[in-house]
This record gives sequence, structure tokens and C-alpha cells, in this order.
Amino acid sequence: MSLRDRAKNVMSNFDATKDEINGYEGLPAGDYHMAVENVQESDYGQLSMKAQVIEGDNTGRIEFINISLDEVTSTGKPLPDFVIDRNIKTVARLAAVLGVAISDDAWDSMQIMVHEFSKAVGKQFKMTLKIRENKKNPQYPYKEYEFEEIKEDPFDAKDAPEVSDDDVPF
Repeated sequence: MSLRDRAKNVMSNFDATKDEINGYEGLPAGDYHMAVENVQESDYGQLSMKAQVIEGDNTGRIEFINISLDEVTSTGKPLPDFVIDRNIKTVARLAAVLGVAISDDAWDSMQIMVHEFSKAVGKQFKMTLKIRENKKNPQYPYKEYEFEEIKEDPFDAKDAPEVSDDDVPF
């Protein structure tokens, strides 16, 4: 993509008279082929996964997948059961898709959970992102994720063809 094309693309969603220069614009709703770049505990005690789009129009864009396993809000108010249950299912699904085994101890310790998910760095997966309006905080829309395993990783060494000396022409 040339600089001119990139400028046209950026300017199509940017009002130079009022938009913030350094504002983070998340991915739009859609299906994405992703690769895990980093896994860590966020400043808020959440499982935080940084994943990059590796195919399509949004190649190179980043999505931060933050999943809270807290049972109370920052004000101490209990979270609804359906929220906690959904977050547990999200973690379990993401682990299954990435081939991560979650130990019982990981559910009691975010550090252990992060350590176990750190084995997924470099792995690829399909992500479907849905976005809903947050009426209380419109600048922070609700994100709903679905994850699918990518069956064949074209970069996986175990899928590479075997080549012997007899196959080489020289």
C-alpha cells in the first residue's frame, strides 16, 4: 500500500478538525485470522491477550482481548452470574482453540493463568468480533468474541514436506 493510499484510508475515518490524533480505534466487527503476540496480566488483574490480524484488509491491526475473572466490580458490587459464567466460557474456549491446558490452580491465580496462556504466543486462530453499543460509556462499546481453531497452520514445521538428498537436483 502506498503512502497516498494509506493517507486516503486513514483520512476516510478521521476528522482533522476535531478527532484525537492518538486515539485508539479498535477493530470493526467482523471475522479475522489472528496470531497471538503477547499474554500478560493487565493492570486491572485481567487476562490480557494481544493479537494481531494476519490476513485481510485489517492486516497488522491489533486487538487487545481482556477477560476479567473477578467476581466483584471495582466498587465491590457482585457481578451478575451470567457475566462471570460468560468470561469463564470465553477463557475455556480460547484455551481449547489455542491448545492450552488450563490447570485447576490457574482458576485461583491470574499469574498461573497467564503463564499457561503464554504457551500460545505465535499460535493462530480465527476470531469473530461483534460490537454492541454501551449506552453508559459510548466510547467503550461492548465486545463479544467467538473463537475457532485454525486446523492447518501453513507455518507449522510438522506440516512441511520431507525432502531427502535424492529429491534435490544438484
